[in-house]
Amino acid sequence: MCGISGIVYEDPAAIIDRAQLIAMRDCMTYRGPDDAGLFIDGPVGLGHRRLSIIDLGGGHQPMSNEDGSLRIVFNGEIYNYRSLREELKAKGHQFQSQSDTEVILHLYADRGEACVHALNGMFAFAIWDAHRRVLFLARDRMGVKPLYYAVTPKAFLFASEIKAILTSGMVSARCRDEAVAEYMLFRQVAGPESLFEGVMNLPPGCTLTLYNGKPRIARYWSSRPAADRPRISYDDARQTLTDLLHDSVNMRLISDVPVGTFCSGGVDSSLVTALASRIKGDRVNTFSIGFDEPEYDESAFALMVSKQYGTIHHQLTIGNAEFSDLFPQMVWQNDEPLNFANSVQIFALSRLAKQHVTVVLTGEGSDELFAGYPRYRIPGMARIYRQVPGVLRRLAKLWGSVTRDHRVAKLDRYAACSPMETLLYNSSMLHPDVVAAVYPQVLESHLDYRRSCLVGSENLGLDDLDRVSLLDQECFLVSILNRQDKMSMAASIESRVPFMDYRIVEFANRLPAAYKLRGGTGKAIVKDVARAFLPVETVDRRKSGFGVPLDRWFRSNLGMGERIAALPEQAASDLFDGKALRRLVEEHRAGTHDHSELLWTVLNFQTWKQTFHC
Repeated sequence: MCGISGIVYEDPAAIIDRAQLIAMRDCMTYRGPDDAGLFIDGPVGLGHRRLSIIDLGGGHQPMSNEDGSLRIVFNGEIYNYRSLREELKAKGHQFQSQSDTEVILHLYADRGEACVHALNGMFAFAIWDAHRRVLFLARDRMGVKPLYYAVTPKAFLFASEIKAILTSGMVSARCRDEAVAEYMLFRQVAGPESLFEGVMNLPPGCTLTLYNGKPRIARYWSSRPAADRPRISYDDARQTLTDLLHDSVNMRLISDVPVGTFCSGGVDSSLVTALASRIKGDRVNTFSIGFDEPEYDESAFALMVSKQYGTIHHQLTIGNAEFSDLFPQMVWQNDEPLNFANSVQIFALSRLAKQHVTVVLTGEGSDELFAGYPRYRIPGMARIYRQVPGVLRRLAKLWGSVTRDHRVAKLDRYAACSPMETLLYNSSMLHPDVVAAVYPQVLESHLDYRRSCLVGSENLGLDDLDRVSLLDQECFLVSILNRQDKMSMAASIESRVPFMDYRIVEFANRLPAAYKLRGGTGKAIVKDVARAFLPVETVDRRKSGFGVPLDRWFRSNLGMGERIAALPEQAASDLFDGKALRRLVEEHRAGTHDHSELLWTVLNFQTWKQTFHC
């Protein structure tokens, strides 16, 4: 787990500015506090910060092959590197270290750009091929590891984080205004373009080859299943998933430093903890976070799992004031506005974990693969709801208003939409009409990338649930994984995500939707796997979502409450309607309405603009 960066000038006579390259590299020191390296060859420069996980004494980067014709900077872990190493040794390759980095280098020498097909892991790497004068970049299949780049009139730049590209001074921090509407609706910008003008991200499952200053992007893997999916019985599917998860967790326990788990008390992280404890056979360090507000506090369930498996459990409680203090730093760490408030929790938990371990396993990704979110039921329910008499719909809408159940309101809104729009907006945090109250331009949004993802799944014989799941994997999940990476790396902790093993992703996307959503229960097959390992209370309870009590904190007179009270004056601009925003803040703080979702979104965007001077 590391931070990588680099510059390649188009002019072959150009010379890399060493200080500039060091500045790019060292603005991410937290990603790699254990070691640092540079490689400069005329117009080419590579930078690397290392968090040592495998082969602690070796593995210095940038790493070269025997004759120095290849140089690599690598961020991530290759979990099958040992078997690949043996294959390469059998072909005559000679290794100087025990690191997985050197395996990638030799694999590239052996197979060229096709090397990525053999890798099982999370990775973002760059290889400078001096013989071919080519820079080769690759990102893992699901986008667990971030990788950004920019093309300027003079040079190509890349880095693990956007701030490193900005630090070069060759790209200015400017907001891409046409992406603001998408952020306001979904709290993330999907596709290859970021919220910064001119800064791109290499899509998951893709490679980029730079030759003569021209980048060529190629996709080597897709999560979309084939149209002719083989049938499998539910019992066989459950056993296969059990075996895949066991193997995935086992692979992700490979480490030369201590490993623990984030165990929130939810079914996914608890299942990962149970499997890790059984495989390791000794006491695992587990970490969870709690709140003073009982409805947000999952710590009791985390303790159940810890007690059953005898883990060494560490718990942290975070309150309004500490959350508020950490919030601006987390926006900076994330490069873009935060999507969810629990990003702050992940950092706080990572900071605690760093006192005991260097690697943690987490449960991210299960919801998007196996229909774990309640909103996955909305497309199917919307079809039924459209047939309900008007009087019953009005009663349902009133019930949703009284109970403040946003899902009822969402169902009512999207029942009036076309089927395509219902799928498109399923993962939106806010409805366009809600956002338009403070940001009228949202109604002009076209969301072309998201629409193209939906169109791409049209002819695969999938039902609505599967198509929403795939859309989330290609958009929403990427931001969740990047959030996990950046928040944990801010504390110099490596996060590993067993559910993101590409074999599990491919398997999940071949399963019938009925195996995921059964009797109104999402993630049904995962829960059935978990019943063999976990207390029933942790499996069958209502999903809580690792939430944060923002609605209450925004009404307080300290911490986040102070930030919200000051928001109307700070955010009033050509983008936001300050008067409307002031009204919403007053209504929320008076307790007559809950506008916390919209206020959190605006606060994040405004804090991001101030932090990066956009």
